[in-house]
Amino acid sequence: MGKAELSTVVSVRKVQKYYSGDILKAVEEIYVAAGGPDPKGKKVLLKPNILADLAPERAVTTHPEVFRACAQYFQSRGATVLAGDSPALHTSGFKAKICGIGPVCEELGVKWIDFTEDPIHRKGFKFARILDEVDMVISLPKLKTHELAYFTGATKNLFGLIPGLSKALLHAKYPNRNAFSAMIVDVMEAIKPTFAIMDAIIGMEGAGPQNGQPKHIGLILGSCNLIALDIVASQIAGYNPMDIPMLSHAVKNGIQVKDINDIIVEGGSIKKFKVKNFKRIPIDRRYNLIYMGVRYERMRRRFDRRPIFDHDKCILCEKCIQICKAEALEIKDGKIHIHDPNCIRCYCCHEVCPVNAIEIKRKVFG
Repeated sequence: MGKAELSTVVSVRKVQKYYSGDILKAVEEIYVAAGGPDPKGKKVLLKPNILADLAPERAVTTHPEVFRACAQYFQSRGATVLAGDSPALHTSGFKAKICGIGPVCEELGVKWIDFTEDPIHRKGFKFARILDEVDMVISLPKLKTHELAYFTGATKNLFGLIPGLSKALLHAKYPNRNAFSAMIVDVMEAIKPTFAIMDAIIGMEGAGPQNGQPKHIGLILGSCNLIALDIVASQIAGYNPMDIPMLSHAVKNGIQVKDINDIIVEGGSIKKFKVKNFKRIPIDRRYNLIYMGVRYERMRRRFDRRPIFDHDKCILCEKCIQICKAEALEIKDGKIHIHDPNCIRCYCCHEVCPVNAIEIKRKVFG
């Protein structure tokens, strides 16, 4: 895709509840209105957002009814549909059972792909091999907040095509918000997704992407242009999209969107769809002032928000230790301790904590 011309139409439909018929109708209308290409005879990979295999009501994952509608739609258009994802802590044989997507795959005859098997390398990234075997990649994100990226949607969802703990290694390689966000855009360009359909019927606000709170939004969005889609979705949540490094990086470099005013919202207006009282991750203005190169990293870490552990909530599952490639965490005296000079502020520990025992907040050091 790169800087090539791409439709900037983002189609939006109101869908208040997870009723299959209503969702399928919305998906059909969105795909046509936003100029989705004919999938007949194509192999289509559906990539839902499954950060962790949790129950749908937690609003952490793409809802199974949205996944069902998308699978049924592409099957009805004559496509062979496959699906897969790589959670934050991905083990071989993952089946997405608790979130409900795995059972839908079995019901509809959609083959679930294990992303850990024999990955490929493309443009400096390790990806699931299925990318070389399909004609179309459809991102099926959930509208959520994100402690590191501020907002996660269609573009960030593609990060799950990188299998296993390779994702955590990239957090260590790109150890700040700006560098990580630019890398996510590079991942999107390497994958070249065809379309995205966003589950924003119930999104997540607060301390996302796993430990926030469900928030009713009542929308489904879709576009061929993932950056445009995320710009519109972030505005609906009340963000200035240029405050989100991933989106500002894309626009400043003319990747998919050159000017946010070029985006066409089909089906209504952003003002009409905007959510009231959405709890957003606060934008750290000082971060953008501090981060100007590698030599400023120590200063950034001093002032940026950091993980704070609640030892009373902690169940010592050690998932945070497993995912921390900066080797900043260890168990001492029966408690998780953080070695602050090692912490890169990627917040992966917070993402994978199953009991919300980690809070991201600022701590002033003397």
